[in-house]
Amino acid sequence: MEIKNSLYFPRTGRILKSDKVKIEHPASNSSRSWGYSYSKAAAPNFCARSSSQSSPLYTYIASSLSGLKIFNRGKKPEDNYSPSEYASDLSKGIKDIMEKDIAPKNLTGIMTPDEFREHLANFKEKDFNINNPETYSADLDYQSNFSSGEENVFDILDKAAAYAQNYHKRTGKDFIFALTDRDSIEGIQHAIRIIGENPGKYKHLKLIPGIKLSFAHTAPTSIIGYENSDMLVYGLNPYSQNLIDYIEQTIQKRKEMTLNFIKDVNTLYPEFAYNIIEFAEQNNLKYMKNYAVSNLYWRAREYAETKGDTAIKGLSIVPDEIVKQAENILDNLNQVYLGSGESTYSALGTNIITDSELNKTIEKVFEKYSTHYDKSQNKVVSAAENLYTDMISRFHGERYKPIMAIASPYYFSHYFEKRGTQTYDNVVEFFTKLQDKSDGMLAGFESAAPGYKNDENLSYETINNFNKIIREKTNLKEVGGSLMNKV
Repeated sequence: MEIKNSLYFPRTGRILKSDKVKIEHPASNSSRSWGYSYSKAAAPNFCARSSSQSSPLYTYIASSLSGLKIFNRGKKPEDNYSPSEYASDLSKGIKDIMEKDIAPKNLTGIMTPDEFREHLANFKEKDFNINNPETYSADLDYQSNFSSGEENVFDILDKAAAYAQNYHKRTGKDFIFALTDRDSIEGIQHAIRIIGENPGKYKHLKLIPGIKLSFAHTAPTSIIGYENSDMLVYGLNPYSQNLIDYIEQTIQKRKEMTLNFIKDVNTLYPEFAYNIIEFAEQNNLKYMKNYAVSNLYWRAREYAETKGDTAIKGLSIVPDEIVKQAENILDNLNQVYLGSGESTYSALGTNIITDSELNKTIEKVFEKYSTHYDKSQNKVVSAAENLYTDMISRFHGERYKPIMAIASPYYFSHYFEKRGTQTYDNVVEFFTKLQDKSDGMLAGFESAAPGYKNDENLSYETINNFNKIIREKTNLKEVGGSLMNKV
């Protein structure tokens, strides 16, 4: 029996043994990428344990996961209102939520839903072409560091205002801009307040309040049967308590699922000291109190698997005192095995756990919490993510009828079409169903998505063909975002 690359934990009586190829230690010249591809943090240090699960962050997370609020389907939003009414509601919201006095007249530069709806009817792909300053007139998909972006709201607005000023000098028109943080509303709350405090600076910038909301849906050609996608929403009131509750509940559900998942795997494998603080640090979750990304539980699963696999394969990354203890035990095991020929593990009465078995166990725990496709009901079931119907129902409780647009729509072809398709009939059918269920709110698709620019597998011809089909086979209008920081 070979007992190399194994680690014995006397407290639980188990030996962790790798049944895969050993990887290099991170201190070596290994080319392996330590950590996660989606993390902006430095390489994980699994040796560094949190002192305990009693830090302020952990306490906040644990204490904030009770008392989930229930979605209530309210009356349908209004179509008829005056711009002054919209500005007055925003002014009242700033007072109530941010405790700032901003006169409604200072908010006339904030575009109303009806104003945006008029522009939507005339947008063309060229309006979102950042490479052509003469036609680049709108950017409708931009995130701040309140969600997945890098820049703060002040810097974003400064840059947008500077471009808007130059654009107005050239064309005599105002530049239209939307801040659309992912499942977060704080950024746009601050943006409206900032503009209201200095309206002259932003007089040629037309800001449309927005957000990018995620939703889970079926995905017949996906290997897991479901996916999470995004919907751009414009013309909302970000100070609405109804909407604030929806966002808070979304974040709360994600944190609850993640916390419980990590607690469960730590109960099964206390050797690895899984904890939520370490997970948050390794995933660069700066705003854990107010924000949690979509599919956070997938990151939690990868954290559990990566930490377990790494500890099993590269024994020296666990705390030094355990390594020394393990080395002594392994020396004794070798002597016992070589001297008597008896089974080393059975002689000590231990359990053997391999990295493959570890991952299978983690997967079973993951299935308890994750979104999944229920074949018997032919629908997606999710404890941690919202469904499309949840989103539509929530906006029925809003005074103003928002305008929705499907974000990064081409990627739906991965979920509904076979490879190589050129017609996208299934995607068109799905979009039509979404529109039919939206009570008139879904009106657009994102023909120019920022994510397309970074996708090496996408060509302009492919996107152009897809957009052409969506224009011809649906009545969805175009919106788009551009990487404005590349101007």
